[in-house]
Amino acid sequence: MSASPVPGPRVRGTAPDADPPLLRVTGAVKRFAGVTALAGADLTLAAGEVLGLIGPNGSGKTTLVNCISGALRVDGGDIRLQGRDITRASRARRARGGIARTFQNLKLFGDLTVRENVTVGGNASARTSRDEVERLLAGLHLDGVAREVVSDLPYGTQRRVEIARALAGDPRVLLLDEPAAGLNDGETGELRDQLRRIRDERGCGIVVIDHDMNLVLSISDRVQVLDEGRVIYEGPPQEAFEQPHVVEAYLGAS
Repeated sequence: MSASPVPGPRVRGTAPDADPPLLRVTGAVKRFAGVTALAGADLTLAAGEVLGLIGPNGSGKTTLVNCISGALRVDGGDIRLQGRDITRASRARRARGGIARTFQNLKLFGDLTVRENVTVGGNASARTSRDEVERLLAGLHLDGVAREVVSDLPYGTQRRVEIARALAGDPRVLLLDEPAAGLNDGETGELRDQLRRIRDERGCGIVVIDHDMNLVLSISDRVQVLDEGRVIYEGPPQEAFEQPHVVEAYLGAS
């Protein structure tokens, strides 16, 4: 399934930049009760790109994703979607503009069926039809359990339901926070194949946070490493752990 052409920005804000990346975060700052979680973090994402966002625990990865999705407001810096400033836009407006996410801790409607959960996600986009929901279910191998109540399903299947629900909003930017958490090796391999297919068929930009480095490094076109709220490396995945400062951030020693 190919992504349909997008006529232009759907989020109000200042005038867009010329030839902007799909998503740009510049100098993001976020503080919590005197603790600085983000200290001027930058991020860029192109359409059709998978960006791995990695770093040690507490480095600011989920905080940055929360700021992009609108769950949190930055204390400094700005966020632009296709060049248009969305720094102060609401979470709902960002969702309508094409930003979707999954969560480290699943946030599904456990008493609804798989199909109903995905349909709820489709309500974020007027362009998501019933046929589109059925295509998503089939593409993520959920058509066989579409009528099942989500809470009755295995954890790995619930993870796929959450991704399908996020995709039902026809996103331009897909933010995945620990999508492989709790999955076994076989389920993680299937997730890897599905993410590659989503990128190739839909053309959306994908940001992946996960502690499974094999997954992140194998699917990412580029990685950014955060440490103490700052980007300490940005570049090819295969070179990230050749950098002494990246190793030191993870292990505490070079």
